[in-house]
Amino acid sequence: MTTYKHILIAEDDSFLLSLLDIQCSSLNMETCCVENGEQLITEALSYQYDIILTDIQMPLCDGIQAMQILRRLGYDRPIFAMSADSLDCEGFDFILQKPVDIDQLAELFNQTPQQQKVQLQISSELTALFYQNLSQLSQDFATAIHNRDFVLMRQICHKIKGGAASFGLSILSQLADQLQQRLSAETLNDNLLEEGRQFLLVLQQSGAKNETA
Repeated sequence: MTTYKHILIAEDDSFLLSLLDIQCSSLNMETCCVENGEQLITEALSYQYDIILTDIQMPLCDGIQAMQILRRLGYDRPIFAMSADSLDCEGFDFILQKPVDIDQLAELFNQTPQQQKVQLQISSELTALFYQNLSQLSQDFATAIHNRDFVLMRQICHKIKGGAASFGLSILSQLADQLQQRLSAETLNDNLLEEGRQFLLVLQQSGAKNETA
């Protein structure tokens, strides 16, 4: 049995991201999922994760660029890359070949010690990046509700849960966690959609408070 650890997963393919989420969860890992390098950097700098698992080809900022930025900022925690192509890049602790071998992943997790969580000193630039991302997630969540896309709703809740807590939005983080659990356990129905709409209001208000601050 693997030791309980927190894993940050970055992958722009929604299917592969869901698959990696399921695989890591099956290894008793607490996961947070993002879909581009900018989100990866923001989440990683919360210093709440023991391991980063990142794809290479991603929009906005690819996995190599994200790793290099983090290393320049002094981030010294394990970063594992995933690539379908041969890759030799200094800065990654390990490079996994796609498709990822679950047994190899479990072995790497077991070999990686847990990291101490630290209080993040948040810069104004990092805060602005977080709220910019939160605004986009809010729009995406509204679209997901309109389309009755409970998979996307669950994925967005998962993303918000980790990031919101790191930036002092503990209530939003708790609500995201609660809604994510319900979306994972229940079939989408009118009551769950209404709960999603109420969550969207809180999400939008959280972003609006920052604009008026």
